Amino acid sequence: MRYLLAAALAALLAGCGGASKPETSATSGAVTPTASGAAAPARRRQAPELVNYQRNGGFAATLDTVTVHADGSTRADKRYGGAGRRFDDFRLSAPVMARLRVALHRLPSRIPAVGDGMRAGATYLLRYRGRTYVAKQGAVPSALRVAVGTLDAIADGAGRGGPVHHVTQAPS
Repeated sequence: MRYLLAAALAALLAGCGGASKPETSATSGAVTPTASGAAAPARRRQAPELVNYQRNGGFAATLDTVTVHADGSTRADKRYGGAGRRFDDFRLSAPVMARLRVALHRLPSRIPAVGDGMRAGATYLLRYRGRTYVAKQGAVPSALRVAVGTLDAIADGAGRGGPVHHVTQAPS
């Protein structure tokens, strides 16, 4: 009987908490009402993806991924072949974002053939506007060189125009 009374009291107290003030979003501080009239945190929508780029392989067996959104928000993700991973979230600087947009705009509508390239070199994958372009290190078609070069530089740390949020994960 004591346990039943304690459980009922705990359930009653749990239902009373949190009604005194509405929650706010940690990122925007905005409060939005829900259908019941209670306030809930506003969710910021992420800008649509502009381009996704991957650099696979090479001598170090790595996978580097860069995702750039239309507003310049970017994530550079580096995986080290079983030795852990690191990703950085940042905003591209205006000059690098402008150069990237020009390079992407100049990509051909017809996807060029993949050359042989270097035997132990990297493979590049670039997804833009529903097309996937593929190139190999040492055989990047001229139509892709500026876009691949710009994204390669971003993967290596270029163009960071503000604070960078670093996350490092040890191998599991």
